[in-house]
Amino acid sequence: MSEPDPTLLDYAIISEPFPLYATTGTDDPATALHLVVSNGGGDTVYCREIVFSLPAGDLAQSLVAQDAGDGQAPDWTVARIEPGTQTILPPGDYAHFLAKPNKADSAVDVSGIVITLENLKISPLPGTARIEVREVATTNTDKWPSSPRFKKLEITKFPAPRIPALAVSDFTADTLEVTSGAPVRLTWTGPSTLDYTVSHGGDSHPVGKNHSYSTTIDRDTTFQLSYETGELKTTHYLTTTVTVKNPKLTGLTVNGDVTVTNGSTTVEGLTVGKDLTAQQKLTVHKDLTAKQALTVSGSADLQGLTVHGALDAKATLSVNQTATVGETLTVGGILKANSDITVSWGGKVKFTTDGVQGISVDGKTVVHDGTSIHLENGYVSGGYLWAYKGKDDDYATVHDGETGNGRSYWTVHTT
Repeated sequence: MSEPDPTLLDYAIISEPFPLYATTGTDDPATALHLVVSNGGGDTVYCREIVFSLPAGDLAQSLVAQDAGDGQAPDWTVARIEPGTQTILPPGDYAHFLAKPNKADSAVDVSGIVITLENLKISPLPGTARIEVREVATTNTDKWPSSPRFKKLEITKFPAPRIPALAVSDFTADTLEVTSGAPVRLTWTGPSTLDYTVSHGGDSHPVGKNHSYSTTIDRDTTFQLSYETGELKTTHYLTTTVTVKNPKLTGLTVNGDVTVTNGSTTVEGLTVGKDLTAQQKLTVHKDLTAKQALTVSGSADLQGLTVHGALDAKATLSVNQTATVGETLTVGGILKANSDITVSWGGKVKFTTDGVQGISVDGKTVVHDGTSIHLENGYVSGGYLWAYKGKDDDYATVHDGETGNGRSYWTVHTT
């Protein structure tokens, strides 16, 4: 049996990725082969079809592990075919791809053809595989060959290299600064054969072989990307940080000064060991304990205030509930109270207010303008100063007496 005629067209092959590696498992990425078909002669070549047969199996000389894949080329139709069709196919295990021009008996000129076979599953053993090319072509459209012309293309599968740690990179967030509660999307580049885990806030989030991860954050957060490589399963790490413009904190300890320059600051509980200066509004919904100086240049709205040292208010101080001062309270402006004020010394109440107008000092009511009183004589028990209207004139009786005389003493009783 004579050998088939060689092909009229030239063929070259390159893999993507390049170089071509033998598969390492089911998670290997799909591979594509680019077949460059060109006319290197001086005559126009007309082509009806080209069949590419890729040896299949798990041997070193096998190219693909199974009969699978797709094909495409500009102005050509590329499809997998099975044995038993009208096209002559070699016996054995192959993945066959038939390429036919969309225009019958198409001429292959200087532009050439690029035929791509993609989604191929490469066989597991390193070695050189030989792709068989069967070409139905001629330089004279009145005379076509009785059998296809033939050519073999060699391509080598190399052992798969170990994945270096630097194969994973570009771990970053779409936005490096966000507002509290805003979504954050992280991405990275790396092999699709690795399993990745993103950790933050004390929790780990496996993402498999994906190359992105999304979440929301309330405060500055450092994200850690981890993955394992090699037979020893060595773990590698990458980190990136996203900052938050308006963070929400569950606890804050500041050893130095705290300065709020814009807007208001709202806290549920605040303990200050040193100076606290608020240049604008300071609102405290729970206890505020100042062990040293507290200076407020604007307004202060407090529900509870405990001061162990001096409290100096140079402007209006408003307390809606209880204000307890352990030492001196100095008010340079107005002291307003929406309820009674009590001042004690040595365990004894010295000064107190009662209701709208009542004021007591040492337990006794202070008489003020408009107070209604009775005057009881100090000499005559039960004798009160009174006035009556007689027949002739309205008059009151006043008796002369010395200052030491008991009749000159009067006791004030409020009504």
